[in-house]
Amino acid sequence: MSVYSWLDDDAFCVTLVRGLTPHEALARLGIEVFDGDDEEDEIEEGLICAHPAEGGTILSEWNGFAGTLDEVLRPLSARTVTASVFVNVNRVASFDHYADGREILSFDPLIPHDANVPQDYLADRIELGLVHGKSEGGLAAALQLAQRITGVRPNTSSHIATAHGVLEY
Repeated sequence: MSVYSWLDDDAFCVTLVRGLTPHEALARLGIEVFDGDDEEDEIEEGLICAHPAEGGTILSEWNGFAGTLDEVLRPLSARTVTASVFVNVNRVASFDHYADGREILSFDPLIPHDANVPQDYLADRIELGLVHGKSEGGLAAALQLAQRITGVRPNTSSHIATAHGVLEY
């Protein structure tokens, strides 16, 4: 997870969004968008940070889960694709992929199962060690799968959040 070193290893949600700028991605959520990090320390819950990336935007939340919610992923994925990786301090995890407002793939990346896996993603999941009830690849492999699906990859400025918003959920 070295390219995501700015994430908290214990509890995070990261959502990759193809083709949108940080401001555009947050605006789709219908929340007020603010620049910089002046207010970041004052917000205790619901803070979503938007990071520029190659091919789109990376939304991150410390100890949040908005990227797992249908009401967030549906509008965020309209006319594009998203993939989210979530884990909390209790090691509850999920991988969620939406395309054009529809859920395409959802599974636990720490305990993946092969049932109902679309054929389009089975080869990637096998290669990354995300099948057969035991995850060899874990969260790092789930982040790689999210990158493959969306075409969004961290770049040299991805560790800097260029926009923020607060989502109440």
